[in-house]
Amino acid sequence: MTRRRARVMALLLLASLWIGALVSPVDAQVTTIETVPPEVDDEGRTASERVDRVVVMLRILGVVVVVSTAAFWWRTRPPTIGKEREDEPAEVVS
Repeated sequence: MTRRRARVMALLLLASLWIGALVSPVDAQVTTIETVPPEVDDEGRTASERVDRVVVMLRILGVVVVVSTAAFWWRTRPPTIGKEREDEPAEVVS
């Protein structure tokens, strides 16, 4: 069973490499564009600077969401099996 699985994985890898070679961007036509000075807004920032600022804010927001999700999971996780919760008294079996 392991050899069969390895052969299937190798076949899938080769197929993906072959398909990837067909859609390679190497054959893309290169065009030259004259350099135009960037437009500046009222605060003196270009469009790329504004986009960079938005990307940084989205990354910060993503980190906040991940940290808050981890904290929520940590605080609300179910108790582990075999251990009693601290707020419940242990059962006495006689």
